[in-house]
Amino acid sequence: MKNSEKLENLIHSSDNLPTLPGIALKILEAFQKPEPDINEIGQLLSTDPPLTAKVLKIVNSAFYSLPSNIASVQHAINLLGISTVKNLALSFALVNRFQSDQTNFFDYVQFWKNSLVGATAARVITERIDPSLSNDAFFLGLLQDIGILTIGHCMPRQYSLILKEMDNHGDSTLLKAENEVLGFNHQEIGEYLTKSWQLPDIFHLPIGYHHDPAKLPTAQPNIENLTKILYVSSLYIELLNNKLSGFNLWLIEDAFKGFNSATEINIDQIGAEISQYTQQLFPIFEIDVDQNDYIQILESARVESAKLSVDMIRNLLDQNREIETLKRQVTRDSMTQLYNHQHFRELLHNELSRAERYQRPLSLVLADIDHFKSINDTYGHLAGDYVIKAVAAKLAMEVRESDYVARYGGEEFAMILTETDSEQAEIAAERLRSEIAGLNISIAGKSISPTMSFGISSLPTNQKTDINELINRADNALYRAKDKGRNQCCTYRRSWSQRPTQ
Repeated sequence: MKNSEKLENLIHSSDNLPTLPGIALKILEAFQKPEPDINEIGQLLSTDPPLTAKVLKIVNSAFYSLPSNIASVQHAINLLGISTVKNLALSFALVNRFQSDQTNFFDYVQFWKNSLVGATAARVITERIDPSLSNDAFFLGLLQDIGILTIGHCMPRQYSLILKEMDNHGDSTLLKAENEVLGFNHQEIGEYLTKSWQLPDIFHLPIGYHHDPAKLPTAQPNIENLTKILYVSSLYIELLNNKLSGFNLWLIEDAFKGFNSATEINIDQIGAEISQYTQQLFPIFEIDVDQNDYIQILESARVESAKLSVDMIRNLLDQNREIETLKRQVTRDSMTQLYNHQHFRELLHNELSRAERYQRPLSLVLADIDHFKSINDTYGHLAGDYVIKAVAAKLAMEVRESDYVARYGGEEFAMILTETDSEQAEIAAERLRSEIAGLNISIAGKSISPTMSFGISSLPTNQKTDINELINRADNALYRAKDKGRNQCCTYRRSWSQRPTQ
């Protein structure tokens, strides 16, 4: 195993490593016998009535679409097979075992939502690619990111450092941040854990390589197919979380081309089925139904995907097969290297959710270069681009490492100020305004001294809002600043009825 010494040292130093619950261990023990006894499995489940009830509830759901109602575990085993029922029982036992922990900030609910999306996607995809593997697909999909749970649950301090590493270095992906902080990543932890649970190779190898199937150290067809299926299911998790949706949709389409399947693959239909089934499964697993409009997300992803340059993506794939690197590249504005508009919205959504969940302050600042058209008209568009780059570099240099700066569009910029209330945001914006006003940009022997107007909006105390409302308020404040004469900072006031006209 990769980085095995570092991994084993840290794992062995943890006193609360995730383990399968007692009933799950007994089920596995019974299943590992040369000839598993259906009656024994049924009797084991009967010792845990809530677990049995959940297994029967999912068996009788539209997820399996059986022709008649199933009233007993033995009946379910006869119809679906002992392996399917065993994996369902293990899934419920594992989710019930790790639901919450008030001692750290790990989001258990979101983790299991993502895991259930991955489990559902794995099964739906497997039914089309290789139905013979479908018995294990759901549980395998549920386990694919068990390493993330391990880090968040057992190593909260290291998990916080990983999040900080991602925040402080905008080009850092989760895997890269994990490797930087721990010396290994959640794939390797997942592979290690599933081996320690004595699950077969068909589980731990796909989990260990599901973000990069090309590195899989075996050509065994079943394992290779399941690893690719897990990879696609992980893309659906990101897609349905509305992260880089257009790019992920393109990657999904590209990944399906790598399967030797006689069945025609309809990506939109798969997405719709995943959405339908997860909405039914969340309540069975005692998780609140997600309010995300998955169908709308898929439609938006289709529009975004159509805008991507196929040649550009192909060239990037030829140069570098590391998909995580490609994802980093599509989050950046090509001119300024700041975050682009799409990724800014994803960051704001994540930070807004985090601030509301933990009741922490958050502020948004929109800023616009004053009289930019006259700069273009007077000095030319190349000079205008140079000014945008200089302003972007100054903003990026002056904000804190925990904050985010994005090019919002044209000559407009956006800044997400974490852990910052309205008063603190006003101080920060005024400092930025002063720094920009002090710039003296020399272009072809001519000097340009730009100024900027700033609009500020902050998350209301103990009130829910969404990113569009927060953006609209900052935009409103920005136009107030420009209306008052520019080169000013203005904070949104709830008493305002509408944005002024210029």
